[in-house]
Amino acid sequence: MAQPKMKFNCSKCGAETDAEVTTERYKKQLCRPCFGKRKDNRTNQLNDLTGTEWARHSKSIEAYPDIRTPNQKEHGACFPKALARHQIEIYTKAGEVVLDPFMGVGTTMLAAHELGRRSLGIELNPRFAQMCREEIAAHGIQAQLWEDDADHMCAHIPNGTVDFILTSPPYANLLKTIKGDFAYKWREHSIIDPIKNPAPYSADEHDIGNMDYAQGIHAIASIMTKCFAVQKLNSYAVWVVKDFRDLKRKLPYINFHGDVIRCAEAAGYALWDIRIFDQTNFRPLVCLGYPSRNYYLNIGHSYILVFKKLR
Repeated sequence: MAQPKMKFNCSKCGAETDAEVTTERYKKQLCRPCFGKRKDNRTNQLNDLTGTEWARHSKSIEAYPDIRTPNQKEHGACFPKALARHQIEIYTKAGEVVLDPFMGVGTTMLAAHELGRRSLGIELNPRFAQMCREEIAAHGIQAQLWEDDADHMCAHIPNGTVDFILTSPPYANLLKTIKGDFAYKWREHSIIDPIKNPAPYSADEHDIGNMDYAQGIHAIASIMTKCFAVQKLNSYAVWVVKDFRDLKRKLPYINFHGDVIRCAEAAGYALWDIRIFDQTNFRPLVCLGYPSRNYYLNIGHSYILVFKKLR
């Protein structure tokens, strides 16, 4: 129940004002400008952000500059470094350990280094692993990486030692089954450039990108249990994923983010937040399904899934 407001003259500047009788401002008989904002002396337990920065980082929909390095372009499916920096700033403090179990060409590692965090990475593809080694060496980054299956991470990383996980997993055999040029029927009517999907990552049978969808989800579920094991209590994990379609197999919508959430919860994580990664500014709209009765949305966003280890 709101307390009654009382009028009074400010003891500092004399201006007439009012305040609820139970407030500190009323007790000190100060107007709002003279009372000012008190300094927040509470300890930030999670990160190095100020209160203002904490609020500014908390939008549930975010767009990131799509600026890609030559290595990222060659990989073809990297999230922007701005996205990596944003997540690392939110969920870690300087000096803490960041792991990317699907390291790719090292975007997470570079962002972690720029922010003064220590980084670990695992990558199955020898070419990408070597590209990452060369990149971190060129930047003088002290980081640990292993050319291995992410499912073997517990052989490299002790349990309960990782402060934060940021990653984006392969999408099963998506790259081999989805036609990359969505605008091919409309070239003669459109100035839209064709969109090319990245090439498959490798020929390794342990590469999730070479598995069918069910096998890929099973592999992700196994890797989630290992991620849960190596993380510290009360730490966060962020997985960046995108839903897709497999029209060749008559599957109009693959709820990939929902399946990743189920894998995480089965491993012991709590689903903590979902942020929408808005990519519409960098993806031209194309006409899908016209003129049939099959109307498809352009999937112009990814999901930034936030999980927390609570037990």
